[in-house]
This record gives sequence, structure tokens and C-alpha cells, in this order.
Amino acid sequence: MGQGLQLRLLTTGLLALPFLIGGCKLEEALLPTDPTGADAVSGDGVGVFATTSGSDITAPIISNPLSGSTVSEPQPNLSVLNSAQNSTSARSYLFQVSNESSFASLEAQSAQVPEGQNGSTSWTVDSPLSDGRYFWRVRSRSGTVDSPFSSTADFTIGNGGGPPPPNNPPPNNPAPSPAAGTVVFDPLIGGSIGQVAGGQFTASGWQVTSPGNFIRYEVPAMAKGWVEFDTSGLKEINSSPDQFMLFGMWDPSAGPYRANPFRVHLQKLHPNPHNPPYLRLRWIANGEQHDEGNNFLDWNPSRTYHWRLEWGPGGGGNTARVYLDGQLMITVNYNRAYRPNVLYIELGIGERGESIVGAKYSNLQIGN
Repeated sequence: MGQGLQLRLLTTGLLALPFLIGGCKLEEALLPTDPTGADAVSGDGVGVFATTSGSDITAPIISNPLSGSTVSEPQPNLSVLNSAQNSTSARSYLFQVSNESSFASLEAQSAQVPEGQNGSTSWTVDSPLSDGRYFWRVRSRSGTVDSPFSSTADFTIGNGGGPPPPNNPPPNNPAPSPAAGTVVFDPLIGGSIGQVAGGQFTASGWQVTSPGNFIRYEVPAMAKGWVEFDTSGLKEINSSPDQFMLFGMWDPSAGPYRANPFRVHLQKLHPNPHNPPYLRLRWIANGEQHDEGNNFLDWNPSRTYHWRLEWGPGGGGNTARVYLDGQLMITVNYNRAYRPNVLYIELGIGERGESIVGAKYSNLQIGN
């Protein structure tokens, strides 16, 4: 579905629309104080990111090869999704390759590569690399200002220099292969290519440790697409009545989250104080709001659940659907196109502070 998708990271601020459920305004009354500003922190002391402004420039995002890839070419082509910046200054990119995750020494380094078109920039390693494992990262430059380095990714050429050590078993839950059409694939094992605020990475995924935790991805101009991810650690009764946000999408260029005309969120509620339905999708497309749900409540914290949200035009209208383990749970038919200029996709929602403590996410995929 769709074409021309790019990804980059940004940050932004917040606001509110009331949603009355059982006498409570879920988007107001149950909220802890919203963190705002550059010095705000989440509940576990992790900084909540502030709006990019002035000459600030975000880190580029690694797109190919993704971490854990095996490549056949000794001179691989490395590609990132371009940085975002409020100024119009031209940008260039510095690529680094090392056989050490610390980058204490470099196997290859580019000159400043001019920013590419269509949202991405590439560089081909200029001298052959031996078989083995390599780490790579990129930063961008605008005028005299350098961005932070991207997240570090690793790739292997050949067999990595020999078989793995006998006492180094594979992960307990190896990530699946990306589905056709995938433009973002993040196993969430040992780190993330998204913008991480708190939580902890475990051998089986990223776990929420405080209601303010979230991971944010930005996907521009996506009128149709899909998102998939796995969760575990979900219980019938959440850790607190004000912890219920599983997932969200919105357009930071169209205003604060709570008043956003392209706002989507998926909630997992529970009885007392909430009323049914306990699984809820709010879908706002260009200001047109729909609220649909399902009474599913059979949660087992030791079980892994697979989620899929898909949306877009078809059949003479527009439809959004939520699937749980392949079963259709929620359908929303909407009239106005879901056509944001910029799209944040979030596990937990940064502007809400209502992530479910104990929930664990893995195998995020975003496609078009």
C-alpha cells in the first residue's frame, strides 16, 4: 500500500480533547501532569524530548542494511533516512564503519556526502572489507552544525569469520523476517532505531517500566499503510487505572497531540473504573472522529499477542482495522482521508504518560 515512504525522527509538544467514559475523562482526568519543555522528565527520570527548533538537526536513521543483516558485497552500500531540521541549509552526511562497537578505530569513513533526494542518502564503502562483523553509524551536517550520530547497526560479511562460539546460543525469540512492503523493521532486541524514552531492553523485547515510557518513529505522508508488533506481559487488570495506552499515531506538524486532527490511539482498558468496550480504537482523520471497540478481556501475561493495524482507501471508502492474532477485532469506516503531512508512530504515547507498565513490545514492522 502506498509508495515513497521515508522515516526520520523528530520531537514535539502536547494538549487535550475530552473523552468521557464511565464519568471519567480518559484524556484529562486520569492523566498525570504532562511533561513539557526541554527539561521535562518521565516517571523514571528519563528525559522527554523537546521540539526541534532553530538550527537543531536530528540524527539520521539507518535504513539499510539493518542491524543483524548479512551482506554479500565486500563494499556494501549503506543507506540512511535523512535528518530533519527547521532551517533550509543544505546538509551532508558522514558515514563510519568499524569492527568495534566503540568506533575506537575505523575500517572505512566517507567524506561529507551531499544529502540524497527522496528522503534518503547512500554511500558505498570505498574499499573492500574482509569477512567479519562490522558496526556502522552516520551523522549529518548543516553549515557548521553536526547532528548526533544515528543509532549503531551491525552487519556481517561472509560467515563472520567462522562459526559462533559454542556457548553463544541464539536469542530465545529470534525476530521474524520482515513482511513484503516493510519499510521499518525493529526487533526491539538490545536497542531500537526509534527514539527511545525510558523502559528497558530485554532478551525478548522492550519493556515499559514507567507510564512515561515510549518509543517514537516518524513516517511522513502515509494515507494508507499498516503497523504490526508483538506484546507480552498484558494482564486482565492493568497495573494502574491510568495505564492503558498501547499504541498511537499523529501528525506533529498539525498541532499538539490532544487536539490533533490526525490522531489515532489504541487503548487496553479494564473493568472498574472503565466501562466496556475494553479494547478501544480512536480514529481521527482530518478532524473526523470515530470510536470503536471490542470487549476482549482474556489476557494472559505469559502469552505473546500479535497486533496489526491497517488503514487506507478501498471499497468506495476508507477503512481502518485492528487484528489480534489474526482475528479481526475492530473496524472503523471513515469518510475523510487519513493524510497527515508527517506521521509519528509510537509504542506508548509520549504526550500521554499512560503506557502500561510491564508490557513488553517486540518485532515492530511498518509497511505501505
